Amino acid sequence: MNLLKYEIMLDECNFVKRYKRFFVDVKTKENDILTVHCANSGSMKSCLVDGSQAYILDSKNPSRKLRYSLELLKLEDGLACLNTSRANQFIEKLLFNTIGQKEQNNFIEALFPYEKFQFWNQFKREAVFTKETRFDFCLSSSTSAKKCWIEVKSVSLKLENNVWAFPDAVTERGQKHLKELIHAKKSGDESWLFFVLMRGNNISEEILKNGFRAAHEIDPTYSLLLEEAKKEGVNIALVIPSISTEGFSLRKFFLIN
Repeated sequence: MNLLKYEIMLDECNFVKRYKRFFVDVKTKENDILTVHCANSGSMKSCLVDGSQAYILDSKNPSRKLRYSLELLKLEDGLACLNTSRANQFIEKLLFNTIGQKEQNNFIEALFPYEKFQFWNQFKREAVFTKETRFDFCLSSSTSAKKCWIEVKSVSLKLENNVWAFPDAVTERGQKHLKELIHAKKSGDESWLFFVLMRGNNISEEILKNGFRAAHEIDPTYSLLLEEAKKEGVNIALVIPSISTEGFSLRKFFLIN
């Protein structure tokens, strides 16, 4: 069951190079070089494999500067989604099917910890926490002033020895979000950090779970803040989608603290 679906078929091609952060060149089946948009501000470290099979999405908008966007790369551990907005869209669909609809979904129910979220009956995107901070989602209840704040991070970094990690570059924004999640918890609200592992289809869920960690060698400050967040009671989850050229379904939801 795909929670998040591609509305049109993706076009297959091959990765050539990434440059200027948001530009990727691919080689089409006709051997033409096509420049496509890359919706990923990270380093994409460990993902940029020369000649790897790639999948791009046609916006069907001929007036757009870059009509196509990079969606997937086929890597050693399976398909990886490099469009970071898909992680948020996937979590939104998951929340809608658990919080928003309030209808029983046996497939999701077997994978998602309903009991952790059953108090909430409303959710909002891009929710204002302070003047300086927005979180990806805010859950609320019509019977309480208490709120639940959720921040989502898209994970695409794979290190040696079956290690998947976040972040793939120093992230001051991510550090700030951790501090604010701690603040929210101390203020009496609930707070969650969802790491969405956007690769690893060919690897077992237990190996993915056991191999996931903060990339302390890349951003030691983020790693320390993550440990502090765990101690302060911020809920940390590893969400593993099943990724295909048709879309994304929920494979596993792990609490990791």
